[in-house]
Amino acid sequence: MSTPDSPPPRTSTLITTALALALALSGGCGEAFHDAHEYDEGVGSESDDPEDEDDGDDDDAPPSVHTSTSGSGADTSESLSSGGTSTGEPPDVDPTTSGADVDEPPQVLQPEVQGSHAPAPITAAGPVTLSVVALDDHHVDRVEFLINDAIVATVTDHEYGRYAHALSIDHQDDAGAYTFQARAVDSAGQTTTSEVVPWTVELPASGAVMINEPNEPIPGEHVYWEDVAVSPTGELYVIGRRIKDGVVTLLSERRGPSGALIDDTWINPVPGRFGVAAAFMDSTLIVVARDVDGSSWIGRYLANGALMYQRSQDDVEWRDVAVGDGRVFVVGNTGALADVGTVNARTWALTPTLVPFWVRTETAGGDKNVARAIAVADGRIFAVGHVTYDDIPGRYGAAWAYSTGDGSFLWSREFPKESEDLADITVLPDGLRTAGFWDVDGGQRMVVRHLQVENGVGVPINILAQTHEVERAQGIAATSHGEYVVAGARCTGGECFAQGRRYAGNTNKWTAEYALKSPASGVVAAESLPYGYVALIGQQDVDYGNGDQGSSWLRVIHP
Repeated sequence: MSTPDSPPPRTSTLITTALALALALSGGCGEAFHDAHEYDEGVGSESDDPEDEDDGDDDDAPPSVHTSTSGSGADTSESLSSGGTSTGEPPDVDPTTSGADVDEPPQVLQPEVQGSHAPAPITAAGPVTLSVVALDDHHVDRVEFLINDAIVATVTDHEYGRYAHALSIDHQDDAGAYTFQARAVDSAGQTTTSEVVPWTVELPASGAVMINEPNEPIPGEHVYWEDVAVSPTGELYVIGRRIKDGVVTLLSERRGPSGALIDDTWINPVPGRFGVAAAFMDSTLIVVARDVDGSSWIGRYLANGALMYQRSQDDVEWRDVAVGDGRVFVVGNTGALADVGTVNARTWALTPTLVPFWVRTETAGGDKNVARAIAVADGRIFAVGHVTYDDIPGRYGAAWAYSTGDGSFLWSREFPKESEDLADITVLPDGLRTAGFWDVDGGQRMVVRHLQVENGVGVPINILAQTHEVERAQGIAATSHGEYVVAGARCTGGECFAQGRRYAGNTNKWTAEYALKSPASGVVAAESLPYGYVALIGQQDVDYGNGDQGSSWLRVIHP
């Protein structure tokens, strides 16, 4: 953990977005952020002086805090003054005096962090809003926001004299003590700097559970959550299946940013259908489901639960969904694995109205190819799964890449480890990470692969060392700072414990193990959330003496 006065452990990134999930997790500071205003680059009033332009010489942002810059830049070569003092370089003809008309320096009032002059400690990752009131008898040209005496943003737009800027706290490294000041520059070049507002960031331990929502088991009923998606407003949408008296029913739950249940029948609980994946497209939710009769289904919903578009397709098994480049992408396979004959991995591209745009079938390299997970980035689709051969024992992990535009083939990789299956994939700054498992010594072992795309081809870089402690890796999710969480289960002595493990490169940062245990217990999905958070979906089968029950849980892990 570093403080703002220590050498920066990494390069600070700049961001201005703020989501309601982080506001809810940050406790009492969310309301202040909603009342503040953020400003995009270049928006607002221009300087009265046409020679007053950005020289691009802004100070670097202080260590650990992520910021964004709005409006024009500012020359930071001038010294900073504390608390309400004014400075200004005299021009050839002093513009501050014209007979009896005196141009006063600007006023800087009410500097606040999270809406307070004495803010409480920040205790969760998320947005932090800085604001100030700047006034002038002629014109305020810009307001510079300073953290620990370094300019992190220059704002030109305002509402009734109040200027605002949002920082992002999204990692344990951001903990520490900070100071905030604002410096106003008027049209004559005069400056006034506000008084200092001290504030601190006191984050929970990395890996702490911020949201823990179980579904209580009911005798004779099995409730299995399969996936979760977060809305632009921070609400969590969980989909899966309910099994009772032999009938499978589609399950959908809408939960608030704190995880509290809002509606457990958000989607009509269709008999014979079960949810497998979900993703948001702007403010609408895409849900993928499969039917027990061997067909698959996809629907797009408004925030109020109204169905906008839907599509069904026979004789396919859809398994995962992703959104990007204005389209919806689904992966799975043709046919059913139980059927005799060839099964091909397939990727579908759909329009926003769920009309097929292109379809890519992967027949090379196996007799039963299955795509289990998908990721979209930079105009490319990455799918992972496995291939099998009729004349060669075992299965082999595989990855495929296509263009989002027309589905053109880019590259594919088949890995040599026998009996391997890739279950999930995520995109990181240093390349791709895949998570899966392989059969060995009568059990299973975790496999995490690192691939880089070089000259348009996916090149394996390394494979994370297997460990006997994690026997299945079912999900992988990117966090902030290029790190990732691998989730699955560790099984010993006939009991399985759900696990989440965070890695930086190949180094294990922490391991979180959850006490829920049974012969079938583990994490089945891991999803990236804003500000470095990761959501884990777990399942378990239990027997309390009154009949088998299946239950699930949702945990949101602090970065």
